[in-house]
Amino acid sequence: MHEMVDTEQILRGAIIAVPVTVFLTLAVLLLRRRARDRMSRSETTVARALAVAEVVDPVIVERKIEDALRNDDHASLGPLYLELAEGLKSKGDEVARLAALRSAAGCAALHGPLAAHAIARVELGDAAKASGDLTGACEQWQIARAVFLADGQMQEHAHIDKRMRENGCPTDWVLNDF
Repeated sequence: MHEMVDTEQILRGAIIAVPVTVFLTLAVLLLRRRARDRMSRSETTVARALAVAEVVDPVIVERKIEDALRNDDHASLGPLYLELAEGLKSKGDEVARLAALRSAAGCAALHGPLAAHAIARVELGDAAKASGDLTGACEQWQIARAVFLADGQMQEHAHIDKRMRENGCPTDWVLNDF
């Protein structure tokens, strides 16, 4: 009987230990993933800042885009189209710049990174506002704000939210709950 009690105690301990171990493992994996995602977002922000600091040659970026397409590297397309838009801006080609921003938004929406999608939407919203289309600007900013939130970029989310309020953009209720 003494052996049975020991086995029963071991089983009771295992019943408690296994779920606790699984929970702790999942918690560690989640924390590691969040840290990696934060690092990725930081790298994207740094890469964007560096790209803005230098003059971008659209011809070189177009070659990079062709290479990414040839290699099925779809995750690189959003940032590359953003880089192309920056180069086209410095050349003064607004029509091509807007096309590159639309491509950046579309590619990044499908393949990531979320930051590239949001940045492209902000730029498209700014362009719409500059051309007098506040409705289009509000729509683009609304998308950017949601993407920044999904990406965990709370400061950028708040910044776009403030911009929307300052420009009299409709509330979420008007945009989403009709």
